[in-house]
Amino acid sequence: GGNGGGGGGGGGGGGGGAEGALSLVYGRLVYVAFLLQVKLIYSLPLLGRSVMLLLSALLHAYDSFEMHWASEHRGVASRFRLIESHWTFFVGYGGVLAALSAGLRFWDLFVLRAVLYPIYIANAPHARYSDAPTRRLPVFQACFGVINSALQLAELRMRPSRS
Repeated sequence: GGNGGGGGGGGGGGGGGAEGALSLVYGRLVYVAFLLQVKLIYSLPLLGRSVMLLLSALLHAYDSFEMHWASEHRGVASRFRLIESHWTFFVGYGGVLAALSAGLRFWDLFVLRAVLYPIYIANAPHARYSDAPTRRLPVFQACFGVINSALQLAELRMRPSRS
């Protein structure tokens, strides 16, 4: 029995101060929405487990690149768009970690991640994903839609009513 899902995420936001904090929170909201999407897809018959592995690989790759992209001051949407635009590269990059996540017990996976993630993160700035152009795979768009809609609804509810 494996753990399914993605990695832990870390990384930071775009700017400093309040903008950086808001970017970090927004990135985490999209990340959690995507994890929930992966869990939902896993429950589908026939293709659920295969699609879950593919999406988990993308999430593991995101975890590996997030710190590098934050240091380049890439916005949250830009980071996810990069993964969608070069998804074949990122599936390969995160595929080993995704397969291990699906097949290992929690503590075995924890130890392996403790060893492998620093290597993946250190390699991220040297990766050449732009050499692998593919047709865009918009797997994060539903998450952005849900989060953005929820934030707009919250903003509307927080506005003072005009009486």
